[in-house]
Amino acid sequence: MVEKVPGWLERVLLPQVSELKGEIKVVHSEIRSLGQRLDQRIDAFDQKLSARIDGLDQKMDGMDERLTIRIDNLEKKLDVVQRLAVVEAKVDELRAK
Repeated sequence: MVEKVPGWLERVLLPQVSELKGEIKVVHSEIRSLGQRLDQRIDAFDQKLSARIDGLDQKMDGMDERLTIRIDNLEKKLDVVQRLAVVEAKVDELRAK
């Protein structure tokens, strides 16, 4: 009787164990495949994000240059306005005499 039980268990359990091993291998390979696809998507997202950030940096650099030019132009206009105010003051002073 003792010898028949292990044989019976072996016939019943070994196919199930083998089936489980196969299923585990399939699940493992699916997980590995999913990890690879996830890595690819993360890399693609990272590249897109880097490209957008670079584009924004370039736009900001262009805006900085334009802003500097505008500030310079405003300073020149302010200088002209100040000079004009001095001239007007002198003209008013001369008229008063």
